Amino acid sequence: MRHCHLTLVLLALGIGGCATVQRGPTETFVVRSTPSGAEVFSTTGWECTTPCAVKVARRGDFVVTVRKEGYVTRTVSVKSVPVQKNKRTLGDRVHVPTGLIGSAADLASGANREHQPNPLEVTLEQESPNPALD
Repeated sequence: MRHCHLTLVLLALGIGGCATVQRGPTETFVVRSTPSGAEVFSTTGWECTTPCAVKVARRGDFVVTVRKEGYVTRTVSVKSVPVQKNKRTLGDRVHVPTGLIGSAADLASGANREHQPNPLEVTLEQESPNPALD
């Protein structure tokens, strides 16, 4: 009887693990800027230079600051939102029968979320010259 309970627990853990195989708790977040070569800083601690792609946890909002010398700095809020049902990827088309355990695992890991906007496209404006300094 004891082995039966252990088998059931291991089976439940295996099924729960399959739920996040399709999407996982992280995603690739892409930042592009015009002009390229801008420095990017996030409130979650990562930094890069455009164009760039970083792996981020699906759960959690953050703010991105994009700056380049001679251009106005831009700050953009990025939100973690539930995945839209009509937005499908190849991983979403692979059916893994996980039921309630899978849904709970996705909810717990954040696999049911994505960041918007992603990709983040930023057009930087040139700073206007200050005639007082001439």
